[in-house]
Amino acid sequence: MPQDRSRIVAILLAVGLLGPAATAAAGDAMVFAAWPSPADAWARGYGASLSSTWFQVVSFEAEAARIPGETPDGNMTSFTGSVLLAPPIAFLTPYGGLGIGLFRQTLGTESDTGTLKAFILGAKVKLGLVVIKGEYRRITLSGTPLLSMTARISAGAGISF
Repeated sequence: MPQDRSRIVAILLAVGLLGPAATAAAGDAMVFAAWPSPADAWARGYGASLSSTWFQVVSFEAEAARIPGETPDGNMTSFTGSVLLAPPIAFLTPYGGLGIGLFRQTLGTESDTGTLKAFILGAKVKLGLVVIKGEYRRITLSGTPLLSMTARISAGAGISF
């Protein structure tokens, strides 16, 4: 009899693991406006992000942003991948996490390419297919960048899928 029980347990475990698949991972595509700090070095920028939510509370995000400098010959382009803890609470999803990526700055004829690290806090509000977000990023640029950037606040909208 104990051998039969272990077979039954093994069959139930296999059925549980191979049973109905979980619902498809959700995500969103967003565009945003960004206000970097220090404000005397940077103008308002813009960007886009694509995120995917897994296991209901973990989100992975890819982002591209372009921030012009206050002077016409300066700018920064960045690409960041982030892992975020994002537990949904009804229509609100607060999130926080870490990002790492690459940046390229130009200032006149000079340019600098390096890595960036970001500590991220924000929230998304989902209203049907529409998503609105607000976010704060503390940013650390590698090396000695041409223009310093320590933080960024952004606001955006997009669609949920």
